Amino acid sequence: MNNEGIRRVAMEQSAIDFNCSVDYFLSNKDRVVISKLNKGSKKCYKKRLFCGLAYYGEGVVATVDESIKDFMEKFLNKYPGFRAFDTPELILLNRELEKYSKMVCFIAECFLPDVEKQILVNKDIEVKMLSEDEIPSLYEDERFHMALTYNSDGDKKDVLAVVGYIDGRIAGVAAASNDCENMWQVGIDVLPEFRKQGVAKTLTKILTDEVIRRGKVPYYCTAWSNIASKNNAISCGYKTAWVEIGAIDIEDAMKIAGE
Repeated sequence: MNNEGIRRVAMEQSAIDFNCSVDYFLSNKDRVVISKLNKGSKKCYKKRLFCGLAYYGEGVVATVDESIKDFMEKFLNKYPGFRAFDTPELILLNRELEKYSKMVCFIAECFLPDVEKQILVNKDIEVKMLSEDEIPSLYEDERFHMALTYNSDGDKKDVLAVVGYIDGRIAGVAAASNDCENMWQVGIDVLPEFRKQGVAKTLTKILTDEVIRRGKVPYYCTAWSNIASKNNAISCGYKTAWVEIGAIDIEDAMKIAGE
């Protein structure tokens, strides 16, 4: 699987999620489409999106409810490309969404592996790979919520994990969840006392290679503000592939914020 093939798989998945054609992401023209919950959408989508934007660096695709289609077409015409993701413009978008009791909630940067990049790992770290049926043994330790879903019964669950040990002590966990048929999301968590020893890079690299070996595309998703996570993605041979924003009910957003 080469870089071009990996990117194509990601775009094909985004096309399912955003109810559009792959060609839309490769065009210099921004597009607005009516959202739909399609078969094969990522498992995080339980209902069709009211408003979502995805951008691979060429054309922005906005998938929206019919009620804001006209607004979004005018919005993208005025703020094309990456400008649609700038903070002042997002404030304007949020004001429109508030009319429908919605708000921008998820702002994510997504990474794909660069299989041509050589990564040096720390061979002094003891590594153990766990299959799906072995992963629940990790759930008694609740220190790895950035890596594990702590769920083995739901539709979306941990399907592969790599555990790192230093001096016989668990140092970190990297895990992959089955977000959709062809793409698994990678997460990593390293305990504070073991950071800056190459644990994150080593575990993420080993996990990434194994996911690809199994015929799936690994991807890494993080908040724009999570500098440590983004730096780890880059150090592990990942590179920015696309960005997304999504809107949800204000009431649900407040619950996420703990309000």
